[in-house]
Amino acid sequence: VLTHAGILTGLSDGKDGHPIKRGVWLLRNLLDDPPPPPPPNVPELNREEPELKGLTIPQALALHRNSPSCNSCHLKIDPWGIAMEQFDAVGLWRDEIQRKSGKKFVSQPVEAAAELPGGHSLEGVEGMKRYLMNERRDQIARAIVSKLTGYALGRSLELGDEPDLDSLTETFAAEDYRLRPLIHATVQSELFQTK
Repeated sequence: VLTHAGILTGLSDGKDGHPIKRGVWLLRNLLDDPPPPPPPNVPELNREEPELKGLTIPQALALHRNSPSCNSCHLKIDPWGIAMEQFDAVGLWRDEIQRKSGKKFVSQPVEAAAELPGGHSLEGVEGMKRYLMNERRDQIARAIVSKLTGYALGRSLELGDEPDLDSLTETFAAEDYRLRPLIHATVQSELFQTK
């Protein structure tokens, strides 16, 4: 899912990848841990501003994090999006990024290494995949169960749904994280049967 061109294209600005959109999407959809909404009146990161021109994405985001109102959320968001910088606006692999500098284009190497809060390093998308599967597998499983159950019920999940979600997550793990058994367990659950 992480490297699907349709998802990567939808999470771009049309000209280049968008690490903030990609990081927020991963947190919201794969880890079920969305960041808080941005504070009001915070401008979007404009790569055309003179102080950002010529900077790589990680450098521009580091400068953006200098603002205290931006720092707390972007520390959580940015590493995930930076790790996906090896993909351009339409999801094609790249080793270099072409940036317009005046009337000419300049090549910059892709910087896809990032550090998560807590100190774990992500070395590009492959390093991110390894980390997610080794360290966050249970969180991803719970997110999938929550998304599927919410869709099946046609409503937002509530605190009272937690025991059923726990049971479905255990079933999902016991079935080696396969979707078909999860779907069967979901429609056979009391939560779904009594909706």
